[in-house]
Amino acid sequence: MIICNVDESGRVLTMSYAGHIAADEMRRCLGTVRDLMAQLEPDFFLLTDLSNLESMEAECAPELGAIMDLCSEKGMQKIVRVIPDPTKDIGFNLLSTFHHMPPVSTQTHQSLAEAIQQLLPQKSSEDQDPERREAHFTTAARKEAEVNEGGLTDPAR
Repeated sequence: MIICNVDESGRVLTMSYAGHIAADEMRRCLGTVRDLMAQLEPDFFLLTDLSNLESMEAECAPELGAIMDLCSEKGMQKIVRVIPDPTKDIGFNLLSTFHHMPPVSTQTHQSLAEAIQQLLPQKSSEDQDPERREAHFTTAARKEAEVNEGGLTDPAR
């Protein structure tokens, strides 16, 4: 299963992978991402969560590359990845070399909570109010993060 969504601000595209990903599912994901591009602002962030990924067919590579191309064309600013198990890094870094032009800042974290912290605006001396920082993310995005941290793959559960 692949869940793709854009937050209400249009600043974060989230892609969460779970289970075994086959090529036909990745083709549907590419179509979904194409549709979501209209909702994204330039300089958006991509949050990729592989916490629940079991495996991905090698035949997914062309569509995965096409998704990377779409993100680059839209002006993606930063990639934040969640890969708790380094053995499940399915070659994103290699594909990124060929599909993210110009190169994009990329961070990899072991938990979704760490990754979300990197997406939140950093506290400055002028902005110490945690509620203001948190306001940049929708309630739905926070709920999804909490559900996924609990090991579930469907935010509706």
